[in-house]
Amino acid sequence: MNEDSKRSSLERYHLKQTLKRLEKKKSINNSTSLITLYIPPKTQLSEFANLLRNEFGTASNIKDKKTGKAVMDAIQSILARMPTYTQSDNGLVVFAGITDDRGKMENYAVHPPEPVGIKTYRCESFFDVGHLKTMLDHKDQIGVLAIDRGGATFAIIRGNEVKIIEDRDSFVPSKHGRGGQSAQRIERGIEILAQEFYGKMAVIANKVFLEEYDVRFILVGGPAMSKDQFLEHKMLDYRLKEKIYKVYDIGYTGEPGIREIIDKAKEDLGEIELIKEKNLMDEFARRLAKDSRKVTYGEDAVRKALQMAAVETVLFSEDVEKRFFYIECKNCGQKGRESIEHDDLTNFSYKLRSMACPNCKKTGTFEITYEIDLIDEFEEMANASGADIEVIGVNHEMGAMLSRSFTGIGALLRYAIDI
Repeated sequence: MNEDSKRSSLERYHLKQTLKRLEKKKSINNSTSLITLYIPPKTQLSEFANLLRNEFGTASNIKDKKTGKAVMDAIQSILARMPTYTQSDNGLVVFAGITDDRGKMENYAVHPPEPVGIKTYRCESFFDVGHLKTMLDHKDQIGVLAIDRGGATFAIIRGNEVKIIEDRDSFVPSKHGRGGQSAQRIERGIEILAQEFYGKMAVIANKVFLEEYDVRFILVGGPAMSKDQFLEHKMLDYRLKEKIYKVYDIGYTGEPGIREIIDKAKEDLGEIELIKEKNLMDEFARRLAKDSRKVTYGEDAVRKALQMAAVETVLFSEDVEKRFFYIECKNCGQKGRESIEHDDLTNFSYKLRSMACPNCKKTGTFEITYEIDLIDEFEEMANASGADIEVIGVNHEMGAMLSRSFTGIGALLRYAIDI
């Protein structure tokens, strides 16, 4: 299992959200003043400090003085923070620059999930997150094949997502029920057609699982004789046979067959991201049906359960993106809190300028004193009470259910409570 698969769902979520925000940021007036540094592992930070000092001198000669000053300010910001940066085994990625007209310098140091493969200083109108985004792509892939005489379905598990690659019908007739020599000839003909079908599916399996997708291993399912005949077919590449991890008896092909294989693989593959999430959601559904006081859902209810130290595991949907802003009036000291979706972050800064203070009635006097994501608030509370927090994807049925039917936030409780 590679290092990426060992990262917790929470770590992956935080990195995804950071990159999503950075990707949306642009420099003022589209000037090339946002700096991105990719620092490979074992590279001395002093090497990049010298590079930045040289670039500082170059920036002073930029014709557009505002752009030149913005670049120099970003370089100074990085140099000032460089003594606090820590190099991870995978290197370091740094972003710095001013992205709004408030003039606030933004500086981010990101520890990548894989070794940085490039050594780069870039000064653009955007932050270059491309190399980091590539690292977030799941490298571990699992092949899944459901097959019987009637058809075959090929799928890939990547992270918490299941993707159907091929779904083929065979048109092989079902077994003949009558006796006699004529029936025996028909049965032999059906067997020949079935073997031809298995041969064609073996060719597709070789292509899908050996050429198109680099799978770590393969799960196969089907009725007993069907899957055995397929697995013994001479057209099946020996390299593919070596990747078969487990074979299951199932009754379907198509998407239901793929789901059945995944369900049967739960005990064998408990650490695979998709199956871990499905197990958690199955437990949530089981408790909800048996004793609804052993689970809770919704932002307020889960927050209250965390405050009571009653939570065993928080289930947080990856599509919940909410941030709280604590604000204060510079004129009279009036305080408040605003909550917004991540997509509205830019609009909020404009809203703040036109917001009137309910106390002194003045406009444009509010400033942000503190901000925190909902998931970070829950993480702090979970750490304080010894609870776990798991981010659940929406690319599978149970994860989509958490998002649609339970507001995207649920919790498995240590003991029954009434909220």
